[in-house]
Amino acid sequence: MSGVTLTSVSKKFGEVEVIHDVSMEIAQGSFAVFVGPSGCGKSTLLRMIAGLEETSGGRIEIEGRDVTREEPSNREVAMVFQNYALYPHLSVFENMAFSLRLAKASKEETKAKVEEAAEILQLTDQLKKRPKELSGGQRQRVAIGRAIVRQPKVFLFDEPLSNLDAELRVQMRLELARLHRQIGATMIYVTHDQVEAMTLADDIFVLKGGYVQQSGAPLDLYDDPTNRFVGGFIGSPAMNFLPGRVEAVQDGRMTVAIDGSDGARMEAARPAALSQGDAVVLGVRPEHLDLAETGPRVRVEMAEALGGVSYLHAKMADGRQVVIERRSIRDRLEGEEVALTARPDDILVFSPEGERLR
Repeated sequence: MSGVTLTSVSKKFGEVEVIHDVSMEIAQGSFAVFVGPSGCGKSTLLRMIAGLEETSGGRIEIEGRDVTREEPSNREVAMVFQNYALYPHLSVFENMAFSLRLAKASKEETKAKVEEAAEILQLTDQLKKRPKELSGGQRQRVAIGRAIVRQPKVFLFDEPLSNLDAELRVQMRLELARLHRQIGATMIYVTHDQVEAMTLADDIFVLKGGYVQQSGAPLDLYDDPTNRFVGGFIGSPAMNFLPGRVEAVQDGRMTVAIDGSDGARMEAARPAALSQGDAVVLGVRPEHLDLAETGPRVRVEMAEALGGVSYLHAKMADGRQVVIERRSIRDRLEGEEVALTARPDDILVFSPEGERLR
């Protein structure tokens, strides 16, 4: 059964359309992530599902019920914001119980639900404290607990970790994943951080300019992006893009002369539509690049040695940046010129306009 279904949903602010004919189906109990750069429409889309923004066109359903024109309080959703939105004068218990008291739940029911949520979130010994006495991670857990006690059909998270430091973000990602497994509710999560998307999601929806560019399982998007934008956005470090021109074709393979590399060549699988002389852009993940005797030459500007893995940040003669991933190798190579190679089957091919060619 679908947890949330959007059918041809659009949103306008005045004459400006910011969400364009978006349709998606999010399975009940799954963890979906909306990801994309700032201004792509992901938070607006989330707020439309919550009922905090009106829908200009299309239909929104939650577990089969049309909620497009329903008030937020009637949609059976709970939203967690990045700024926690806690009441500073209330205790943790009182913050988590607030919505239940508004709904006139009994004291016994309120106590039971708050204590259950606190146990799930490891907040039992914090219930008497005020928000100012808590760490950032604990405050975010209180905000999540306030949502849990409502027992919604859908949890909505709007960049909930963006105010936390790097270590806490990692910890909270683990806690959110554990929480999802434990309660099994449908969760929709908005972030601009594709690492969060890759580690948390059952399904990722990549947005740009109010359009869904591609959706699917994280590794499916990583391995098989539908266009250059998705290929470059999903993955850290980002995919390298090397423009060039098809020089020769033979037996399902093609040789591409790479621009800005003094005629150096790389071999890739040949999409059916391409022929000699066509312009292309080769997409290569940093982990698929290797050092070789021949190939496009780059100068290593900086090496990030992280222990088990190193990232070489290099520049081609035309100024194009390239990142090479190397494992268990400590040579920094800074200032040296090296040549690059990759297995043909690890190279993706795009048109100059960004469309994936297969």
